[in-house]
Amino acid sequence: MERQIRGLTVMDLLINKDAKHFLIRLGLILLAGIIMMQIVVYLNTIHMKRVMIEHDDELAGYLTRTYPHLAEDIPSVFTADKSAKDLKAGRALLEASGYKSSLQMRLIPGIHSLYQTNVITNFIVGVVISALLLAVSFLFLKRHYNKIDRYQEDVQRIMKGAISTRLDDHEEGSLSKLAASINTMTASLHTHIEKEKQNRLFLKQLLTDVSHQLKTPLSAMAMYNEIMRDEHSDNEVIASFLQKSEGELERMHSLITNLLKLAKLDAGIIELKPSECKLNDLIRQAAESFEVRMAHEHKKLEIIAGGPVTYSCDKEWLLEAVSNLVKNAAEHTAAGNRIEIRLEEDPLMVRISVRDSGEGIHLDDINHIFKPFYRSRFSQNKQGTGIGLTLAKTIVDMHGGFISVESVIRKGTVFTVHLPKSINS
Repeated sequence: MERQIRGLTVMDLLINKDAKHFLIRLGLILLAGIIMMQIVVYLNTIHMKRVMIEHDDELAGYLTRTYPHLAEDIPSVFTADKSAKDLKAGRALLEASGYKSSLQMRLIPGIHSLYQTNVITNFIVGVVISALLLAVSFLFLKRHYNKIDRYQEDVQRIMKGAISTRLDDHEEGSLSKLAASINTMTASLHTHIEKEKQNRLFLKQLLTDVSHQLKTPLSAMAMYNEIMRDEHSDNEVIASFLQKSEGELERMHSLITNLLKLAKLDAGIIELKPSECKLNDLIRQAAESFEVRMAHEHKKLEIIAGGPVTYSCDKEWLLEAVSNLVKNAAEHTAAGNRIEIRLEEDPLMVRISVRDSGEGIHLDDINHIFKPFYRSRFSQNKQGTGIGLTLAKTIVDMHGGFISVESVIRKGTVFTVHLPKSINS
């Protein structure tokens, strides 16, 4: 479904209660600013009129005192209509005395005083309006981001497992819609998690029942084989079939056991119980479990470790992972060849490498070898169950690590378990 994105409209802002109040306050402040500026203009005009009249009064007084015989004609100088010729003649007369438009403002006391008054008044009005706008904007943004911070804290609690947490917002607007969407998603997650819990409980019980049901007939078949072997010990054909049957029973038992382990891990039924573990001992234990097989198949198994390495892990499950990697190496190594287990440590990682000198892995198979039951069309080996590597990868992933693979055809393969030390700190 195509996602539709639209821009913010005026109606969206007006629907939002906080934004609407913010815009109303801004509008009122701007209106008050306009009214204040009109009052300032009016007061400045009154002041300017007073300055002009005072200037004319001074001029009339000066002319009366200097030319008393013209006292009756002086009022008409200020009240009579003037023409452009009068303006031109007067300008020429005054400019000749240095009184012109380029004259510095400070030399005209009335105009200079009016200028200073306007500067101070406009500055005060501007500061007041700006302060009000900043205050309203600050309060709006503070409320807005406080709500966002509250949402973030609630989301963090949800992410940590508090699925019952709800974002408390019953207002209108974009943030409230976001809160409602998060609440809906949380409710859906809560329902899904509860359903998954029920499924896991059901799966756990099912796996337990299946395990018991499968172990019983396998044990019975193994017992029947032993009885038949005792009854027909001198019959080579029957002995051969019994040996093959025992091999298949063992293979089936191993497959069922690994399947049950993998299913439990995937279902989340198993919880790792990490504790301080000496990996040197763990690797030695994994190697010892293959001593008989290595001797029987004429293969060499060597452990290389620079020194004691301690790591916090679930010893039982990590031993399972390493054992599966060693088992995989044994299945793909010919008689007379060598398998090497190496333990290394640096400030960031602990690495456990299992190297064999076997047939190698074809380039087309590298990205598929950890899939359950994957069989390469290039491999001649038919011993494995196809699930050991999957189980090993799952266990290592649960420890916060990963497995890397390097392989060269007809020269061998190296599986390396990388365990980050930061997970333990």
